[in-house]
Amino acid sequence: MKNFRVYGNPPYPVAVIHGGPGAAGEVAQVAKELSNEFGVLEPLQTTDTIEGQIAELKYVLDINAKLPITLIGFSWGGLVMLYFYWKIS
Repeated sequence: MKNFRVYGNPPYPVAVIHGGPGAAGEVAQVAKELSNEFGVLEPLQTTDTIEGQIAELKYVLDINAKLPITLIGFSWGGLVMLYFYWKIS
């Protein structure tokens, strides 16, 4: 199952992370606007645990992102980003 969307062309140095739960796609307009300048990933959190969402984000970034990456989170997506950074640091 593909749990992310892409905007623009590779490489993908930017990812926008939606709020939630159940808010997949709410940052699509931000991703579309940014894709005028950058390739953008929109990971879609599908699990119902924080650990699961961090694992999903890591998987999508490991396979698709150009590192270093800029993460932009909205609402819950901002917290997932913080947990992700704490986990990998």
